[in-house]
Amino acid sequence: MSHVTTIAHLTTKIRIILLAALTIGAPVAANEEFDLTSDQLEQSRTQNEPVLYGYYLDSMRQAEKPRFVTLIDAYQYARGNGLGTRGVLFSYHNRAAREVRFVADIPGAAPQAMRRNKYGVWIYYYIPPEIVHAAPTKKIRYKFWVDGLFTVDDTHEQQEKDSGGMMASVFHLLHDHFAASAGVFVLDTPVGHGREVLFRIPAGDAETASIAGDFNHWNPQRDFLNKSEDGYFELKKIIPPGEYPFLYRWDGKLSQKVATKKSRVHPVYGRVNFLVVK
Repeated sequence: MSHVTTIAHLTTKIRIILLAALTIGAPVAANEEFDLTSDQLEQSRTQNEPVLYGYYLDSMRQAEKPRFVTLIDAYQYARGNGLGTRGVLFSYHNRAAREVRFVADIPGAAPQAMRRNKYGVWIYYYIPPEIVHAAPTKKIRYKFWVDGLFTVDDTHEQQEKDSGGMMASVFHLLHDHFAASAGVFVLDTPVGHGREVLFRIPAGDAETASIAGDFNHWNPQRDFLNKSEDGYFELKKIIPPGEYPFLYRWDGKLSQKVATKKSRVHPVYGRVNFLVVK
């Protein structure tokens, strides 16, 4: 596929997403009432966040104070991220620099190359670890590596020493920035002969919630979710590879409300959630 064709394809994708965003508040047809995806569950939280587009990054003439935004960008999409991702925009202005890297004081985090626009603004878009990772950080201590030398972020006043004793800039993540996702997440690291799966759904007014599906022989008494302080039900469960229909059970009653991006029609339970573990 040519470069021009690829860009055209990404542009079409962006247009589709923008059109969907304009219609997200429309009434749901009766036969779709159970198709509530994770993206729709997050709608009320994300609608107040600033939205930036790729062309904004290309037109930046000065570095900006870091901020949490939703970014719709073909560059990020081409590198395996979603078109509309949530993260922190970091920038550094230096026309003369040959190479700039973003260095975060996080165990195991390697320095990341920053991209340069035509005005000499270097950009890095940091996507915080979601709750699907073991220990999301609430504070990012960071600095820029510029042609072999470290420097702090001069757009951001807050600084402190990092784990190596060097001065670093500090950006604080709010709780909603990394821990308010809802849905079903298959975690990255295999565990034994399966994968750890995180179930996370808004609690609403319910007091208890559990899951019943092919992975537990449809026994709703086996896997209860824990209610978190921020109003979600959560459960981590090791599940072998396979395809699994399942339902949530709220306060003792099975619910057909679908909270995964895929659903199936079960011969006994009707519309159900559908999970694939590879």
